[in-house]
Amino acid sequence: MGVLFALIAAATYGVSDFVGGLASRRISALNVLLVSYPVGALIMAVGLIGYSGPVSLPTLLWSLGGGVAGLAGVALLYSALAVAPMNIVSPVTAVMSAAVPVLGGVLRGERPQPVAWVGIVLGLVAVVMISRQPADHPHPPIGWRPLLMAVLAGVGFGVYFICLASADHDSGLWPVVLSRCCSAVLVLPLLLVVDRLVRPPRAVLGLAAIAGALDAAANLAFLLASRHGLLSLAGVVTALYPAGTVALAVLVLRERTVATQRVGLAVAAVAVVLLTR
Repeated sequence: MGVLFALIAAATYGVSDFVGGLASRRISALNVLLVSYPVGALIMAVGLIGYSGPVSLPTLLWSLGGGVAGLAGVALLYSALAVAPMNIVSPVTAVMSAAVPVLGGVLRGERPQPVAWVGIVLGLVAVVMISRQPADHPHPPIGWRPLLMAVLAGVGFGVYFICLASADHDSGLWPVVLSRCCSAVLVLPLLLVVDRLVRPPRAVLGLAAIAGALDAAANLAFLLASRHGLLSLAGVVTALYPAGTVALAVLVLRERTVATQRVGLAVAAVAVVLLTR
């Protein structure tokens, strides 16, 4: 079940990032999050009706820490997606978001089976191959700034995943709800400090709301994945989300796939099979 929930999280994250990236090309990433985060927090809060639990002090602290890390990760990712090709930013972020939970899981004493380690390695290779930039891509080569933002975004996501997995398992959905509420509260003062508040066009408002709803669903799926399996495995499977972003780029933006991307998708499929063993 853990891998199944992680696959759901990966698919939903991929779509959410694509939609959020499109919105961030019209207005700044923080203005997008000012809309998407309250939407996500509301959806997560509704889930408490059927899946609640006690909130200890450690769970509260882990949840708030996850909220800070998640806000940093999404803000950096959307900013990078707004100025650089999605098929470069997405896999770079995914590699880091997969590597950090693996390291965290091992440090916590998790010991995946050898075949699972092979799956982890293949998964990390796959997320890089899935979205390789063709030589004739219309965008210029990515600069160091968006690349650095992508790396730091992945670290933020990895820390967020660790925080969610570290909360008490009997706390229900409170960790994702508290972390998202924390992010929603912090995004406005952060926006006022580093950017300016703008009124989004109706189309962008809709994209931001959709991105928030999908991101909420993905976070709920990852929380369940981390509670039904190893954190290290859930992190790597979830990091296969660039496949969804690439597929949408092909269907919606008419970006063509190359041989490396198709091989990467096949490698990702093999990795998922190995991780379920």
